[in-house]
Amino acid sequence: MKLVNVSQAKAQLSSLIEAAELGEQVLIMRGSRPAVTLMRVTEEDLSFHPEVPVNALNDFEAEIEQERREAKLLHLGATESKAASELKTW
Repeated sequence: MKLVNVSQAKAQLSSLIEAAELGEQVLIMRGSRPAVTLMRVTEEDLSFHPEVPVNALNDFEAEIEQERREAKLLHLGATESKAASELKTW
């Protein structure tokens, strides 16, 4: 791991980025405190898989059920199993 201060990082940014791209971690210090780390980023790192909170799923299911009761989803069927069957034919 390379350790550099902010002024060194400014002067050597291109070479520090190259080092990070080759797999070396670069720790940039602000005085005696670590500030940031430069490290390689892969395509896998860029994939985003958000976690959906359970309460959001429950809210969504409740909203769908409300719309079904209000006859806004009649084309999908009056019950969950009928809706699922209808969706399979699409």
